[in-house]
Amino acid sequence: MMKRIYIPLLLIAGFISAGMITGCNKDFLEKPKGGAVTVDTIFHTQKQAQYAVSDMYGWCIPTGFVMTSSADPREDVLTDQVHLLLPGAAWVGGNINYQYYIAGGMAPTYSIDNGPITARGTAGIAFTGWYKSIRKANLVLQNIDKVADAVPGWITDVKGQALFCRAIAHYSAFRLYGGIPIVSDVLDGDGQISIPRSSVQSVVDTIVSWCDQAASLLPATRTSTDYGKVTSIAALALKARILLYAASPLYNTPSNITASLSGARFGDARDSVLCYATYSKERWKRAADASKAVIDAAAAANVSLYNTGKPTTTVKTDNYAGLGDYEAVCNNVSGTTGAYGNPEMILVNTYTQNDPNAFSTWADWGRYNFSKVRMMGWGAKNDVPVEFLQMYEKKDGSKWTATPTGTDFKTYFEGLNLDPRAYQCLAWGGEWYNSGKTFLPYYKASTDGAYAKGSLVDDTNAADATGSAVECSKFVARVDNNNDNHFAWPVFRLAEFYLSYAEALNEYAGPSTDAFTYLNLVRQRAGMPAKDASMLPDQATFRTAIQNERSIELAFEGHRYNDLHRWATAHIVLNQTLHGFAVTASANGVTPKPTNPFLNWNLVSYGARIFPAKYYYVPFPYTEISMRYLGGKDWDGQNPGW
Repeated sequence: MMKRIYIPLLLIAGFISAGMITGCNKDFLEKPKGGAVTVDTIFHTQKQAQYAVSDMYGWCIPTGFVMTSSADPREDVLTDQVHLLLPGAAWVGGNINYQYYIAGGMAPTYSIDNGPITARGTAGIAFTGWYKSIRKANLVLQNIDKVADAVPGWITDVKGQALFCRAIAHYSAFRLYGGIPIVSDVLDGDGQISIPRSSVQSVVDTIVSWCDQAASLLPATRTSTDYGKVTSIAALALKARILLYAASPLYNTPSNITASLSGARFGDARDSVLCYATYSKERWKRAADASKAVIDAAAAANVSLYNTGKPTTTVKTDNYAGLGDYEAVCNNVSGTTGAYGNPEMILVNTYTQNDPNAFSTWADWGRYNFSKVRMMGWGAKNDVPVEFLQMYEKKDGSKWTATPTGTDFKTYFEGLNLDPRAYQCLAWGGEWYNSGKTFLPYYKASTDGAYAKGSLVDDTNAADATGSAVECSKFVARVDNNNDNHFAWPVFRLAEFYLSYAEALNEYAGPSTDAFTYLNLVRQRAGMPAKDASMLPDQATFRTAIQNERSIELAFEGHRYNDLHRWATAHIVLNQTLHGFAVTASANGVTPKPTNPFLNWNLVSYGARIFPAKYYYVPFPYTEISMRYLGGKDWDGQNPGW
């Protein structure tokens, strides 16, 4: 197994005083007084400086795993991919104020920004956390040349890593707020510092410039001992992602959807921090070229779409050899022995949800908050609504609609013969999960008393006995005796850029040969039939197909929130009532009763989701707005509607 780059964070007290920013006036932009000596000490030798580099990674490289708190959920709970049942699961989504968000009640003090890994908490802490992350990278960039004993090439490499880290920290805030302050220096905090929000164009162009610089300094590959360090293709990947977002309707708004976004606009010059002034098709061309650059760089980076010709997981196996290719990617393993580090990964965060080197002992909460099935009892069920399940095509490429009631859910759900990716990232009532969990007991007690309720019946720990029968199991241990340690969060993987390239090509000039090629390469790996021009004859039909494909291929990996926003469809998709399958045990007249019951099912309501138009941009915390630096002289800088 490869050594992980995210070593325990050996945070030297002096460096923390230089890097952690405190104070009440624009605190995230200030430099603590008296920090120069400490910084000089840290950057005197390569060994000491490596601590600062490691600290920078810990702050800047994102993860979707639960790492620091019992109140951390999947970000996907903000979308139609995952539902947490309320009120019992309110504690699970506390850091992103889930219960308020889905009811239309997000506020500047109750936003969904949970910040970088090391600064998760309230909205105010989260927002300033992005600038603490940025400061970590800027400290490295400003001081790395001071290292006196660096081996040849090391300083150049670290500069590339720091440029990337600064870029991805800015991106992480931009995707939530729109235009943000751009900070490229370690700022002096002795005076009143005021850095207003930059326009969308400035933020995008700056991040792209930093990515280009980083790519020119970074190596194409790393040794196995440096698994998790940034490479040149990772910098290209970040560039491609930000350009895809920038080309998308939320920022690059075509005239036909301007009216639907009026609630997320000011209608004056302030809109420059929300979107481009005019639509340009050429932004899609730039996005397509950037994604193609990632694809073209893959071979030299030893990155490839993982396709061994095994699209399905072997039934009733819980070893690495039985994994389908898609499940192997999700487990970050390859080959029949489960070698750590799947070749499709461009960049991963190597912390797992049970990592003793994580930021606190709260890391174990990943095993409770990511699913009910992992611990087979106590925890939060990550229900997958029927509305999202129906996005999975059947294996023959056809659509399906859920049957509202029935008498044998296991047979019904498995008999749907869905896209193999569904069965490789879901857990469902009656499934043979692994040799220790041979029949998943999501069921309610039978009405005749023949069967008591199953151990997975409760959606939460509030004895709700809902009996929800389908939950997400991606990044939940199943194979190798429930081994959590092989997981790594996929910051970038190659399939994303196959789909991004196809999407951008279609938006630029309609469905082309290359657009179909890269769409179908992803589908072929999954065991799904190809799409062709007879099925998708125009830009609109191809758009629907590529958006569906992206939603399925990248499901539960933190993309859905970003995609629904950038497509400007969140106000449609997330303004509806979601439903789920619920099951009840029954013998169905069979005597003697079967050891495992039949599971009679019905559809239950999970309640209505509410998505006001102002949700397209997260509100800045009141603590920052009150200082009035974000907007300048005549505007407090807050996003529209807040």
